[in-house]
Amino acid sequence: MKDRGSPLWFWLGTCILALIVFMCTVTIVQSIRTCRPMTERAFRGMLVVVTPLLLFSIYCLRRGKGEVYSLKADTLPLVAVSLHIGLAGFIPPTIWSILLNLAFILTPVYLLHRRALRKMSAVNIPRSKRNRRVVELECPYDEAFNLCTLALNAVKGGAKILSRNKSTGLITTKTGATIYSWGEVITFNIRRVSDNRTRIEITSKPANIIQILDYGKNFENIEKIVAFLKEKCNLKQIN
Repeated sequence: MKDRGSPLWFWLGTCILALIVFMCTVTIVQSIRTCRPMTERAFRGMLVVVTPLLLFSIYCLRRGKGEVYSLKADTLPLVAVSLHIGLAGFIPPTIWSILLNLAFILTPVYLLHRRALRKMSAVNIPRSKRNRRVVELECPYDEAFNLCTLALNAVKGGAKILSRNKSTGLITTKTGATIYSWGEVITFNIRRVSDNRTRIEITSKPANIIQILDYGKNFENIEKIVAFLKEKCNLKQIN
């Protein structure tokens, strides 16, 4: 069984590490702004507080990391936000206010996106693989083409066919908007391999190009389509 890690320990370590970055940054900024070098006593005092916190945060992160939490993807954003807040003394108030508001809006949205991927066990799958799948069906081309059309019913909320061309093997569809996205464009690229074998490339991507985070919706669409095809016909996953 895979070690999924402990959310409590991981996020405790992450928050402590972000606090350390904030404390150190504020201390350095204040020292530079007042044009006074950090005295040896102040430096030692900071080390007395920071060192045990740093060791404890490392312990927490090591204990909680597992395979579904990433230092780069989960911890780094919060550390970057804490660093930005600590650098407030060097940033003009107007710009800092804008950046701070964006950080408080985008960071929770990003963390919710990561949480959705963890629930789907897709957090460690690269975006290019989450949003694309290539499979082979043991059935004639015409049957595979019809199955792809029927598979759209498996997508939550259904999908509307935008274009369908049997001669080129292309089917383009679009799902409706949800609370998680403005809809997704699902494309089937169907190719005949032999008389009784057909290869299908399935892609799902946000309908709106400005949408970066999808809360795993594209991965979910492809998973449901592949599950439907596998139920109807022998399926071999290529990529």
